[in-house]
Amino acid sequence: MKKKLLASLMVVAMTAAMLAGCGGGDKGSTPSDSKQEAPADDAAGGSSDDAQEPADNAGDDAGAEKPSGDTPTIAFVPKVMGQAWWDYVQKNVEEWAADTGIEVIYKGPTEVDAAAQVKIMTDLVNQGVDILCFSPNDPAACEAICKEARDKGIIVISTEASGMENIDYDVEAFDETGLGGFLMDQLASQMGESGQYITMVGSMTMESQNNWADAAVARQKDAYPDMELVPDARVSDDSDAEKAYQLTKEMIQKYPDLKGILGTGSFDAPGAARAIQELGLTGKVFAISVAMPLEVKDYLQDGTLGSVALWDPGISAKVMLNLGVKMFNGEEIAAGADLGEEGYNAVDIQGKVIVGQGQIAVTMDNVDDFGF
Repeated sequence: MKKKLLASLMVVAMTAAMLAGCGGGDKGSTPSDSKQEAPADDAAGGSSDDAQEPADNAGDDAGAEKPSGDTPTIAFVPKVMGQAWWDYVQKNVEEWAADTGIEVIYKGPTEVDAAAQVKIMTDLVNQGVDILCFSPNDPAACEAICKEARDKGIIVISTEASGMENIDYDVEAFDETGLGGFLMDQLASQMGESGQYITMVGSMTMESQNNWADAAVARQKDAYPDMELVPDARVSDDSDAEKAYQLTKEMIQKYPDLKGILGTGSFDAPGAARAIQELGLTGKVFAISVAMPLEVKDYLQDGTLGSVALWDPGISAKVMLNLGVKMFNGEEIAAGADLGEEGYNAVDIQGKVIVGQGQIAVTMDNVDDFGF
């Protein structure tokens, strides 16, 4: 195994986000793991406060090196299985595996459950994979198993976890501050830059989603003085659109002058939009978050939602896989690196965070341009 440095926004968001990040759709049954084998000749390849050069992480390398030409075994652990966002990621991971001929095990919890996710990661590490890619439900809960993996020489790559320590790199589609600011700019425009708003996240432990929300609030304070964050400030919908719907109704009842719901998870805007529409408040109360286009298409087209934010999580997953293979093959990862996918052809590196330019604004005008 070969092990080198790694670094990770909005998810962007959006995330999701970020996306985030993010998962969209209803919870369902666990899809089967995807595994393919063959040569790996074609594989190629957002923010923390530590802005050191990637070389600063080299001293953490552990484990024996693989001879050039060996094919790695890769595990990819999503936040949850059976949700549209992560089903889409799985499809892209399987496409990447088929294209490169590199084995990928795609496995995650059937509910948004930090402990269940850590158990899956532990099992995969004990199986002896070469590369571990994941998106944590609770970054702090994943630190111990990630350290164990790195101590064994496993390359560890995260997304939506820009503050994690025991990783090589975290991959983000965009800078977290940028996505939070984008979300606030969109919401402020819809609200006429005035009125009360609240922030909503999938979980209080989802780092990137909370970072995006923090950045959005900072943007509001800096640019929109006539907007006001209500005393509740932030609520969590447990990555569940039904709960987002219920919370929106509760907050509107509690704060009759509430005009905005700024979400960061992919369940937030769909659930909030349903409540806004049901209460007859379209054009009076506004919501935005990272979201899957097909899940908000009707709300965008009828004006309940003005826009949502997004990055392509399938592309981000392929970037993580490309990055892992580059590291496995001993390639140097530096600022400006091309990680093989659109939006990641000249990445920025901020400590352990790799930042692309992958944010997307989805509106009624372009919602049909996306296939998910």
